Amino acid sequence: MPNQRKYAFFALFTVCVCVLALYIHRHRQGQTGKIDNLLISAAGGLQKNFFYMGHGARSVLDHYLWLVNTQKLNETLEQEVTALRARVAALQEVELENDRLRQALQFRETVEHKLVPAHVIAHDVSSDYFLIRIDKGEADGVTLGLGVISTAGLVGRVQRVTPHYSDVLTLIDPTSNLDAIIQRSRARGIISGQAKQLSCRLKYVDRLEDVAVNDTVVASGFGGIFPKGLLLGYVTAVIPNTNGILQTVTVKSAVDIYRLEEVFLVFPAAEPAKTAE
Repeated sequence: MPNQRKYAFFALFTVCVCVLALYIHRHRQGQTGKIDNLLISAAGGLQKNFFYMGHGARSVLDHYLWLVNTQKLNETLEQEVTALRARVAALQEVELENDRLRQALQFRETVEHKLVPAHVIAHDVSSDYFLIRIDKGEADGVTLGLGVISTAGLVGRVQRVTPHYSDVLTLIDPTSNLDAIIQRSRARGIISGQAKQLSCRLKYVDRLEDVAVNDTVVASGFGGIFPKGLLLGYVTAVIPNTNGILQTVTVKSAVDIYRLEEVFLVFPAAEPAKTAE
């Protein structure tokens, strides 16, 4: 009995080996059977699905990484653009300041008085007074009543002085009064500001004087505070007064005090030394 089982197992093993050898031989020859087709179809379907799933996952991952890298690149580029814009603005500001300084130097050469430059650091926010504050004071030799001008024209006079700062009463302040001349006709008057307005009035002008719109108004030079002929402004309106001896003349200041950045303090010209006879 044991020998029969042994022979049967050997015979089965031999058959299996032969079948496997035949399968391998046919497989190498490219021949497939129903079982091969079934196995290949099942395995192929799974492989195809895994391939597309892997390809899709890689595409999604690559797209995500591309978006992340693109966002980082955009942020870097935006930072660079912001920095470049700030640099361009700073360079433009330096260029504008250099232009103003060149004009100031040329202006100083045309004025005989001693001029000391100063920066405007603040404006009075009140609607009743028109003052500016400059960064020069007693330590720089500034005194009350000193004239202040700019390359555009007359600004005003020093009203208050501290050791390092001064307040300037501008031409358009109602309490300011300066002697002025109509350049064309030489008509004279006193120019002062108008309350709560950015314009001036030329007061005490005889109604018979020749004054017209767009006439240029300049400083008379009386008192030696300001250079003679310094620009004050332009006539914008002339209203004759038929019942009186004066006419109403409105003047626009040549200087926009709210755009002032640099001004000059006008120091009296040094008197020539007297020689002993």
